Amino acid sequence: MERYEARNEEELPPVKLHSSSNERKRVEQMADLFSLIATVQHLETAYTRDAVSEDRYTESCKKLISQFKTLKAASASLVPNVDKFTLEYKMDCKAARHRLLRVGVPATIEYGVDSSGSVLDSADQKFVFEAVQAFITTQNCLQLDMRDVDQLHPNLSDLMVSLNKVKKLPQDHISRVKVKEWLEKLNQKPASYRLTDEELRQMSFDLQTAYDHWHRMYN
Repeated sequence: MERYEARNEEELPPVKLHSSSNERKRVEQMADLFSLIATVQHLETAYTRDAVSEDRYTESCKKLISQFKTLKAASASLVPNVDKFTLEYKMDCKAARHRLLRVGVPATIEYGVDSSGSVLDSADQKFVFEAVQAFITTQNCLQLDMRDVDQLHPNLSDLMVSLNKVKKLPQDHISRVKVKEWLEKLNQKPASYRLTDEELRQMSFDLQTAYDHWHRMYN
């Protein structure tokens, strides 16, 4: 019996994942993409279970999101649809898909870390001022016809951070909602994508609406 098993093992041909350097590169890119998505899923799970601090989570998540964008762009011809990729390989990664494909910012930026309804203190007053500055900066970019995703996304992300620092601002306030909606829209576009005239007009209108509601709440 032992001899039979040994002979069978010797006769098994080696399994090759690739037959050329190009195929090897493709396999490695897909493996890297799979590994990165799985890592983000584990990080999201750890954060929801308080197994990682907010600062450590935010730092790690930002780095992974940046790496994902780079890898996604590099493997676009190989994996044109990451959603389909996760389904094809039966990945249980709902949280990672939301973080990487929908929002593009850590949960601490998307939702903030504290939204109590206390009266504005001196720190909150400072954050309100920062949010106003962030609103103005983002709106100025649009008025100057800066419509590339890689130009707008950083400013919009900073605006979301500023809004989330204000403890008194409700989660469902229109300023949060509108900024988050556009963060998600921009995140689903490549960095080189330029907003159309219609998109630019709609974004300008939505941000002005958000700012008007914000201004009325704190004035």
